[in-house]
Amino acid sequence: MTQSSVTDERALPPFARKYLGSKRLLRGWIADQITDRVGVPRSFLDGFFGTASISYEMALRGVDRIVAVEALRSNCVVLRGSCAARTGAQSGERLDEVRRKLNALEPVRGYVVQSYADRYFTEKNCCRMDAIREEMERLLNAGEITIGEHEQLLASFILEADRVANTIGQYDAFLKNPHGPSSVGGRHLVDDRVQSPFRLRTLAPFPGRNVEVIEGDLVDLAPGIAVEVAYYDPPYNTRQYCDNYHVLENLARWEKPRLYGKTRKFERSGMKSPFSRRRDAAAALERLIMGARAAHLFLSYSSEGILDPETIALILSRRGQVQVSQRPYPVFGNGAGVSRRRNVVEYLFFVTG
Repeated sequence: MTQSSVTDERALPPFARKYLGSKRLLRGWIADQITDRVGVPRSFLDGFFGTASISYEMALRGVDRIVAVEALRSNCVVLRGSCAARTGAQSGERLDEVRRKLNALEPVRGYVVQSYADRYFTEKNCCRMDAIREEMERLLNAGEITIGEHEQLLASFILEADRVANTIGQYDAFLKNPHGPSSVGGRHLVDDRVQSPFRLRTLAPFPGRNVEVIEGDLVDLAPGIAVEVAYYDPPYNTRQYCDNYHVLENLARWEKPRLYGKTRKFERSGMKSPFSRRRDAAAALERLIMGARAAHLFLSYSSEGILDPETIALILSRRGQVQVSQRPYPVFGNGAGVSRRRNVVEYLFFVTG
């Protein structure tokens, strides 16, 4: 796989999106820390994989087998589609034709318009999304596309929805005046891409050949996954990811539930993570660590997290000797119009027995 296939603006890697806590900018440093300590592992668990940035980087380093676990279906959809883009390369021309036909569909007014128009997306883009999403399901149910082709199309759909979304990287709120100018008096108000037409684009094939994507609760699943190296990147603050990305999750599931309130959320009580609750985070981490079946453990955590480094180190020490590296890096402040950066620290804990 060439570097140009990753950087081509039409070929989307799984991390080509706005995502809180994404390791896209830290993936090289984290992969270096892992391989410098234990070499290139034969098997690797990417827990709470999010945008799959670490899986992607470890695959480029030559890992034979990757198991990627995530609770949100929207994240699993994107990674599965990226993997299918590699294994289904022989049907690329046919899929390009399907994509062109989907992009050329007449817009319709449906569930997406009723749910999100002029909130998270422009009404025009909602109409395009309604037409494409419904036709994708019809094609699959009619046997006119394969499951792998559907996975690629759906991954592209989720990435493109995020690209044109009227947000600043999460869906617990949306920006005002989506039809207004992108900036006034030097103050950024709306991303220019909000007004660009929604269209499916091609995916950058995932570099790994043996990737298993599992949707589920990693704390429960970890004891059943045996690997050489386990890397965990759990939620670290009180902002639940099922709240931050409920719109993309709804579009991925396409079950059309009833939505509530100004932010148009669906019922998500069963999707809440204990890692985002102060009273439960430490116990959840202890269960995860003690249930791990790996010779080497790595854990990412932010200096802005619920748990302090000393508490994390104490929990990890029950499995073996603990080492920690840290990397300061700047992040943008919250809100449209805010361009100031603040520095945070990424901690990478290493445990070996």
